Amino acid sequence: MRKLSLLFVALFTVVSANVMAQDEDYITDENLRRYAMMMESVDAMKSEINAATNSMISNQDGITGSRFLEISKGEGEPATEFETKFVEKVNEMRNERIEALKSVNQILATKMLPDGGKAYKAIKTAISSNPEVKAQYEAILVQIQLADEEV
Repeated sequence: MRKLSLLFVALFTVVSANVMAQDEDYITDENLRRYAMMMESVDAMKSEINAATNSMISNQDGITGSRFLEISKGEGEPATEFETKFVEKVNEMRNERIEALKSVNQILATKMLPDGGKAYKAIKTAISSNPEVKAQYEAILVQIQLADEEV
């Protein structure tokens, strides 16, 4: 039984090392550049959602940003029927756009990076767990942002 356990541990170690090596193959300058471009696009879309939300709130008479937050959190004075419907409409718009953003992100991940998104997952994990990869990614992201400013 002990030999079987040792064999299982050895097999698991080999398989894990193989998977990690495959993931490291995805961490290239080109893939990091593509990932950074994707994240730059996603961040721009997130900013657009926030801008649209803020615009709806600021253009609505009788609702301020702080009142909107109170109603959303269920704090402060009870909401009127109008306020409740307005918050629902804003949240519906946000949710629709967030779902669209998730779809776009998934499409970008599978089309811009190799292996149908495996690279996306490997890069995302590496950025969050490996300081060297994170620093490399951030340097590439800065280059992309500087290039965007020049245009």
